[in-house]
Amino acid sequence: MSRAASKNLCRYQVGGLPLIDSILQQMRLREILLEYIPDSGREAVPSVDVLKLLVINLTVAKDPLYELAHWVESLDLRAIGYPVRPSIRLTDDRFARALDKLYEADRASLTTRLVVSCLKSFEVQFTRIHSDSTTVKAFGLIPGRTRSGLELRHGHSKDHRPDLRQLVFQLSISHDGAVPVYHHVYPGNRNDDTTHIETWDRLCEIHGSSEFLYVADCKLCTQKQLAHIVSHEGGAITILPQNRTEVRSFKQALRDGSIAKRIIWRRPKPSDESQTESFALFEGSYQTNHGYSIYWFSSSEKRQRDRNSRQQRLEATEAALSDLLPKLNRCRLKTRIEIRRAAIAILKKYQVDSFLNLHIEIHIERRPHQCRGRPGKYPRYQLRRHTSYILDWSRNSEALLREARTDGVFPLLCTDPAISPKQVLQAYKFQPRLEKRFAQFKSIHRATPLLFKKISRVEANMFLFFISLMVQALLERLVRQRLKQKKHLPLKLYPEDRDAPHPTTSQILKTFDGLSSYVVTQNDRPIEHYRDELNDTHKAVLKLLDIDENTFWDSK
Repeated sequence: MSRAASKNLCRYQVGGLPLIDSILQQMRLREILLEYIPDSGREAVPSVDVLKLLVINLTVAKDPLYELAHWVESLDLRAIGYPVRPSIRLTDDRFARALDKLYEADRASLTTRLVVSCLKSFEVQFTRIHSDSTTVKAFGLIPGRTRSGLELRHGHSKDHRPDLRQLVFQLSISHDGAVPVYHHVYPGNRNDDTTHIETWDRLCEIHGSSEFLYVADCKLCTQKQLAHIVSHEGGAITILPQNRTEVRSFKQALRDGSIAKRIIWRRPKPSDESQTESFALFEGSYQTNHGYSIYWFSSSEKRQRDRNSRQQRLEATEAALSDLLPKLNRCRLKTRIEIRRAAIAILKKYQVDSFLNLHIEIHIERRPHQCRGRPGKYPRYQLRRHTSYILDWSRNSEALLREARTDGVFPLLCTDPAISPKQVLQAYKFQPRLEKRFAQFKSIHRATPLLFKKISRVEANMFLFFISLMVQALLERLVRQRLKQKKHLPLKLYPEDRDAPHPTTSQILKTFDGLSSYVVTQNDRPIEHYRDELNDTHKAVLKLLDIDENTFWDSK
């Protein structure tokens, strides 16, 4: 008798793949990629499909190229629109060649085409754009320079790793859901104050006009950049750097006497919605030397942060001065000048030189000293003077009181006088949402460190990271919009079925993580199919995204 053929059970991951694929379909990513990277007909798997898999991988979990083949084999590809599994293995070479083709494509036009398609499909507003940059560090040597001038260089590291080469990743987002609309990569030593003109011009090309408000940090506050935006009928909002004459003059006026102000906006604290943060506007009309309006605000939260920061710096300074005391009157701290120089260096290090008064007291002691020579019956002594110094300090109460008047104060510049101070403030306070995108870029998407050997593939991969950030933002925006429109109860995305009033894409995908399909095979033929059961939270999310349960498992 012949033995019955054994059966094998294969598990394929589904997770949040259908949710990501739904967004990619609405973006028309594959169709647009085909316009710029056409299928040659000689590839077993078209490059656009390989790039689509890369985007999905960057969205859910970044893996090195050499691990992608194993990752693809573990997926149920029906969930992302591929009913038949590829007959060949998707090796790291195939992914690398797809990146090479993306690098050779016209990515500037591709970006415009893709962003415009997303703006129309998802009805994303383009009336206000926020821009900023971050650094991406690299381990190892990635030599070379791309056609656009990208190369890894040493520069100011926002990752606090000045020993590593890096690149600068610039990102612009819409105020409508913090959806990315433009990106660019620069050499690691590029300063932000030289990038905003190029960024603003490209945003104008994407939007088709200059009728949008451009918001950025203090690196935008240069006459060359502001004049360029204003001369092309655009508007900008930024914060004035602390080294500007206008800032020093206003804060000195505050130290000399109070200036009237009125509260114009209250909002729940971002970190604790049970408490309220208030913003006040100082009375008066203020302008720069070139005629741009300056609005001076006071924040209750920033006032507390400034106060705590100054207190911590004072305590750190006093601790450092206390550590200096045992070192006095020895080595290089034997004179008054040397002691004062060392103490002032400590005060300047913690930026409290005007808040502490230093006192150096001299102490002279006459000590008997036996004269040189053979000691006799009556030894001779002489009195020698020994000089020592004592360091003491005290807080300058008057200076601290004057400085407290400037706590919580910050200036915003606006080139459009038609925008009210409250609108200027609310626009700038959206800027932390861009910082949140950078945090997701580095933590959730794990953009750092760079794991390539060719700089051209680094540049192409940064473009795919930009697309994955768009997917993440669009999915998050769509779920939140539907929750608000349908007045739906908060999704229970957190452990112990706790509510998530502001669901994020990472938390949504984490909830779907682990969902799988199963196939029982015999003689390499499938004979039985099984699926994990969806819970109420899964079904609620699918309903919000208009995804049918059958379509979730098989997106044909």
